[in-house]
Formats: sequence, C-alpha cells, structure tokens
Amino acid sequence: MNRKATLDIGEPKDIDEKKLKELIAIMDNHRIRPLKIFIVGKKQWLRVYGGNISHGLHREEFGEVIPRRLDRGEILDSFTKIEFMTNEIIQAIILKEDFSARGSWLDSLNTKIDFSQKIHILRDEWKLISDDTFQMLNKLKNVRNVLAHSWDFGNAVYGKDKTLETNFPQFCKDLKEVWKRLVVVYENLQPQNELMDKLILELKKSVEQRKNENKTN
Repeated sequence: MNRKATLDIGEPKDIDEKKLKELIAIMDNHRIRPLKIFIVGKKQWLRVYGGNISHGLHREEFGEVIPRRLDRGEILDSFTKIEFMTNEIIQAIILKEDFSARGSWLDSLNTKIDFSQKIHILRDEWKLISDDTFQMLNKLKNVRNVLAHSWDFGNAVYGKDKTLETNFPQFCKDLKEVWKRLVVVYENLQPQNELMDKLILELKKSVEQRKNENKTN
C-alpha cells in the first residue's frame, strides 16, 4: 500500500447525529443488530458487538479510555481500548464495509497477533501511522507490559529518569493523544457517515425481508 502521508494527522471529525439517531432507532424498533460495528465522532460513539449496544455521548468516554487515577486495573483497561481501536483499523483495511461473519473471524485472528506486531504493520507495511505515533505507542506499551506482570508501579518507567507514578499526568496526556490519532486513522479509512448510510440501508433491507417472510408464512 503506497501512501505519500500517514493518516494520523488532524482532528477527529464529527458525525451526522441524525443518521446515528436513525440507526439506533432502527435497531431498537425492529430488534435487529449488525454483528459488529463501531462508530465514533467528536461528541458520540456507538458500538455493537455480540448483539449488545453500547452508546456514549463523548469520544473520550468510550470505556473510560483515559484512566481517572493511578490504578493498575484502569490503566490496563485503557490499553484494552487502544488495542481495540488498532483492531478496528485493521478490520477497516481488510474488510472495509463488510458486516458479515468475517468480521468475527478477523477478531479471532487479531487476538492471536501480538500488539507490537500490529503497530509495526500499521507503520512499516501499511504506512498509516507516523514514526512519532509509533514511538508513543511503544512507550505506552512498555508500561502495559510491566503492569501486566507486576503490581508495583515503581517498576514502570515513563520518561527519562521518571516512574509512571511521578509522570502520570504526562502518561495520561500521551494516552489521550494516541487514542485521538488512532481515531483519526480509523475515520480516514472508514468515513463514519458513509458507514452509517450503508448500515441503515442494510438494516432496512433486512427489516423488509423479515416482513415479506412473515407475510408468506
């Protein structure tokens, strides 16, 4: 994949909230769900996975991306969201607007690929993220690796001659910046309004098909 510039530059875009409202209404009124989708804008996000709907009013609220305090569990949970966003980028490249079961198959494959390998693919093979984003992800990942195997914050170094505890505000700032950049990559690969247009169309077709089947039975 040849690109002149990486896709992690700029600010997240807003989404058409009328389309999001229509999409949610179709799912609620007709009890129909896509297998797996993620829609994110500056003010709202929507995730459907395994038949469950999660919806929030601010991008940063997605599963509490930024830890509220120096807590091992919250920090590790933040990295789960970072890896989730990385997986969505990979899916957007490989499957594009494919809402079939292949999305679940790719999820299964993603769980078997190391996070370090994923970010190498994003930078080295697909040229989606800059060296700066790659280095930030690596720096953050090193903290995740330490905390995954240790309860002691003192073992986690963040910055030159600094621990995670003494440099926690900078850690949170970098985590938020990386999340934002990954969202920008995802939006550039998968324009969110176009995604909602296709989802609405697909769900309406499914609803109509269901009605026709009920008439013939």
